[in-house]
Amino acid sequence: MFVPLSALEAKFAGNAKAHGAAYGAEDVRKMKKTFGMNPDEHFVVQDEWMALVDSYRQEHPERHDEFMKRVRGEFPKDWRTIIPFKDALPKDPTPARKSAGLVCNPLAAELNNMMVGSADLSPSVNMIWKDKVDFQHPGLKTERGINGNYSGRYIHWGVREHAMVSISNGLAAFRRGTFLPFTSSFFMFYLYAAPGVSMGALQQLYTIHIGTHDSIGTGEDGPTHQPVALAALYRAMPNFLYIRPCDSEKVAGAFITALEAKNTPSLLSLSRQAVRQYPQYSSRDGVPKGAYVFIEDDKADVTLIRVGAEMCLAVKTRDVLREKFDVRARVVSFPCQRLFNQEPIEYKRRVLKYRPSIPRVIVEAYAVHG
Repeated sequence: MFVPLSALEAKFAGNAKAHGAAYGAEDVRKMKKTFGMNPDEHFVVQDEWMALVDSYRQEHPERHDEFMKRVRGEFPKDWRTIIPFKDALPKDPTPARKSAGLVCNPLAAELNNMMVGSADLSPSVNMIWKDKVDFQHPGLKTERGINGNYSGRYIHWGVREHAMVSISNGLAAFRRGTFLPFTSSFFMFYLYAAPGVSMGALQQLYTIHIGTHDSIGTGEDGPTHQPVALAALYRAMPNFLYIRPCDSEKVAGAFITALEAKNTPSLLSLSRQAVRQYPQYSSRDGVPKGAYVFIEDDKADVTLIRVGAEMCLAVKTRDVLREKFDVRARVVSFPCQRLFNQEPIEYKRRVLKYRPSIPRVIVEAYAVHG
């Protein structure tokens, strides 16, 4: 129900002060009366809610047990057993967005607390799992074949990134973990969603965002779809994990990291283009640390720090330096700055090799900043 401000009889009704000035106790009382609430009650959970939950327990005991488990912040199943092992992941060049589908889709199929959706980019972001049911009005049929009901857990948000993230914040705010929202779109379009993402970070909400097409390898779309400056915004955002993995194994590590961060929202930044796989070097266990040594060389002349889809460039550069210039290089994988900053100084020194004689070069196809 929408009630215009003037109907609330606040002393600032119809005035710009209503935006920034405190209403005061008496104005709050008037608002409560307008909405049919008891103006003398504060922070009250109505008995009707508990009665509703109890009646649900009697009618649907198994679903009630799962619901109460989720309200306690517990997953319906052990999600760690669902994430594919390293041997099951691709060995050939694979887009990181496809790798994300290989990890996320089994999770969504097995975990009933996951609410997954996309802002009109479902075919591109690989978040649809087999036999998924769309969340929508059961009487609504569309020509695009989006048919479902209110039991569905896949949401077609339309071209509404801001609404997608903001509504997902509301879902996440209903007792941590009861609903675990996954949003997805092209990374560039998370510029529209940034206010909602920031609010989720400030409120310490448990949400996970999937941003694909995260670099200059976006295909035919061109500069409007190349988020060369957006990573800086999300890396600077307090209480937020911006994670940019380089291959399938790192994508698995990114999901594990995001699922463990129950008081911090996360965004997984993924490539559209196929990227090389490095099973001999890549480790999901390195992602929670933010950075780790990818290829070590005790006699290295330089450290190449690689982020995301540009790992192949760092590895190729290492080969060229050795073969053509007799320069030895070590390679560091760096998926998340905030996580790395939380590590002990001894670990950070060991990974980056703080020595004047060994320069550090960052390889990333984004705007130079910081």
